[in-house]
Amino acid sequence: MGAFLKRNHLNILSSDEVYNIHIATLEVLERTGVLVREKRALKLLDQAGAIVDYKKNLVKVPSYLVEEAVATTPKSFIWHARNPKKSIRIGGEPTKFGPGSECVNIIDLETGECRIPTKRDAEQLVRLMDALENIHINYPPASLSDVPEQVSLTHSFAITIKNSSKCTMGSNYGRSSALDSIRMASALVGGEEELRKKPTIAGYIDPVSPLIHDKELTEGLMEYASYGQPIFITTMALAGATGPATLAGVLVQQNAEILSGLLIVHLVNPHAPVIYGTVSCPMDMRTGVSSTGSPEIGLLGAASAQIARYYGIPCDVGAQSNAKVPDAQASYEKTMSLMMAVMAGADLIDLFAGSMESYRTTSYEQMVIDNELAGMALRCAEGIEVNAETIAKDVIDRVGPGGNYLADKHTLEWFRKEHHRPKLSDRRTRADWEKSGGKDIREEARNRAKEILASHEPEPVDPTIWREIEIIIKDIEKRKLGD
Repeated sequence: MGAFLKRNHLNILSSDEVYNIHIATLEVLERTGVLVREKRALKLLDQAGAIVDYKKNLVKVPSYLVEEAVATTPKSFIWHARNPKKSIRIGGEPTKFGPGSECVNIIDLETGECRIPTKRDAEQLVRLMDALENIHINYPPASLSDVPEQVSLTHSFAITIKNSSKCTMGSNYGRSSALDSIRMASALVGGEEELRKKPTIAGYIDPVSPLIHDKELTEGLMEYASYGQPIFITTMALAGATGPATLAGVLVQQNAEILSGLLIVHLVNPHAPVIYGTVSCPMDMRTGVSSTGSPEIGLLGAASAQIARYYGIPCDVGAQSNAKVPDAQASYEKTMSLMMAVMAGADLIDLFAGSMESYRTTSYEQMVIDNELAGMALRCAEGIEVNAETIAKDVIDRVGPGGNYLADKHTLEWFRKEHHRPKLSDRRTRADWEKSGGKDIREEARNRAKEILASHEPEPVDPTIWREIEIIIKDIEKRKLGD
């Protein structure tokens, strides 16, 4: 097939509108400022030339600092996986996909009932994603209800390391939490220096809208930056609640939040990769719930990809649903925002696979369905290759009026290259479908998930390395839980 998005991307905004959002963002940062509740970050910003009010934790940022930080941020980078074959380049490549994060509910694979997830669920979900070809980032998409809260993030990271060889995230909440993940990742790759050479573990940092950089999350951001690891700076402004009601206003506010976070990264380590992230959406004024399945989340995601492209920074957006179960609503809402983001050229779509109900619930079946949706979206992003061979003028002439292309050598050569082949969708006749049991998509996805979990074994961690990681885990447990 042809190159990924070889023509123009989907553009929600005109070039003038992107520029106007950029200028408005710089004005907000200079005039309104942002709250930064981490003292070391305040000092770095002060020394760099920002106007810092230490009593209020308020920082007003001159535009030249923002522009300098943007100019030096890496435009692309390799995110290294435990298995080098599963490492991914971020920036200018086909979109990569990841799961929803720390959902507090799960749809039981056997009963179909909603319940609280366990450590075993996390292990199975990670193993399932390890086998799904269109899921490139892997970490537990469910909280661990049966693990002490103080060490749940440590166990989540250990589950990922053991059950998947794909790219992964670390723990982000506070300096100690981030350093624990960095210590484990260092053991995995052969030491701190090797980790610095090969960014392996990403930090996921969420500014608090409107315009706040929280103490613990900023501590995590600074630690990941100091080790040169990828850092997702991802906002979730709720239009009409924690952000302006207008989508353009949300774009300006979240841009200020992301770029000020990027500046802190730059002041710690100008070579650390940053991903421009958003899952901003409206708040439903009738229910008070975040409208993650709305058309607006798709518009904001596509526009954010366009703004990130203006800066030359890799972009991550969400594709989500308000649905409570893996049903038509879950698929049509996710497909809408997914397709807009992919066609707009988003580098990553995270907070996506398996999750629904505004990131509260995850599902084995939805994970398999979302893998299918991702494959279809990637095919659409490839576009249509037009050249002398694909125009097929000589083939049309050879077959002629009333002919048939089935046995033609051109068909045999091109149909596998040109036509997407789904692994889940049913394309049989109704008679054949009914004869085989007439299963709907949710049942097919459930069976597929069970087949994978029964047969897929992730690539094992070297036993010596795993023993070292277990020692680190016990040390963390002793520190946080006591004897």
